[in-house]
Amino acid sequence: MSQDERQFTVRLRGVGPEKYADIVNAVWMQMQAIGCDFTVTPDGQSDAAKLDARWDDYSGVSWTEGGRDGTPQAKAARARAHRTRNRRSADTGE
Repeated sequence: MSQDERQFTVRLRGVGPEKYADIVNAVWMQMQAIGCDFTVTPDGQSDAAKLDARWDDYSGVSWTEGGRDGTPQAKAARARAHRTRNRRSADTGE
């Protein structure tokens, strides 16, 4: 490893294959968002095809499903916020 390279290690205990895939994919997504040159290397117990399949599972939330208004989760959050705002307005007479 050259002087401009850094490395850290995370050891996980009691994590099943699905949660492990979620963690590995989350680390990859975070590093991608930061925008640095990186490598995420899964352990020897991992199956790359299963990690990819788990990644594909995340795409169940889609623009097609949620339309231009966003995902179903985002729509539900906006509806809750709207109801809360309406309650506050009713309480203050606004």
